[in-house]
Amino acid sequence: MEAWAELGVFTPATIQLAAITLVSLLACYFIFNIYNFFFYQSFRMATDGVSLDLPENTVHISMNNSSCTLSYIEVSPTDGESKPNILLLHGQKFNASTWDKDTGTMSKLQEWGYRAVAVNIRDEYTSQCTDGSEENKAILVHKLIETLKLKKVVIVSPSMSGTFSVPYVTCGRYDDEIVGYIPVAPVINSSYSEDNFKKLKLKALIVQGENDKLPVASRSMKLLQNIPNSNVVIIAEAGHPCYLNQPIVWHQHLRDFLSTL
Repeated sequence: MEAWAELGVFTPATIQLAAITLVSLLACYFIFNIYNFFFYQSFRMATDGVSLDLPENTVHISMNNSSCTLSYIEVSPTDGESKPNILLLHGQKFNASTWDKDTGTMSKLQEWGYRAVAVNIRDEYTSQCTDGSEENKAILVHKLIETLKLKKVVIVSPSMSGTFSVPYVTCGRYDDEIVGYIPVAPVINSSYSEDNFKKLKLKALIVQGENDKLPVASRSMKLLQNIPNSNVVIIAEAGHPCYLNQPIVWHQHLRDFLSTL
């Protein structure tokens, strides 16, 4: 120890710097875990509905002289009633099974008489058939709807999945495919403005958690409120994934909205 001290390693200045570094690292770790808890785990409630433990299927999408294979889960109504088809996308931290095992939404949609498909859709899944451009992401959603033979589609799009759904609903080329849009604090590229949403003719239910303080939430709300035929729902005591935090309330609003289409 004395030898190290003579070399100037254990001086008051170096000891102080090491202490500051350690405290900073611990603070960053603490803040990260608080962030994760507050936005993703706080106010977690029991699943509303049952998990159907649905098996995964695959769909092959061809575009741009290339192709990709996406996995999905699906439910169909037992009575065969003709209602809008529901396409459920997911956020970055989640996947298609979130709508089955974590929220019970798939079982609810089946119970209410809807055909519903939840797709695993992220850039890493779709990179083989899209270059990540807004135009190609819109085409990908169209191809997905076309290949799965979805009719009168309602898209449920939380968080990250907005990078796919927003280009699709705003491009204006597929208005005859979609009848409803349920964005849940979706990510919206900086290239979009209020004008992109003022022209939309579809019906929208804009959903956000009361405790969602992420910048993406405030930006998306500012833009989405310009959809002429839209309603805003703020779910109390819920964070960014409000459908997970308050599934009972989420399902109430979802069912009410679908009944108007």
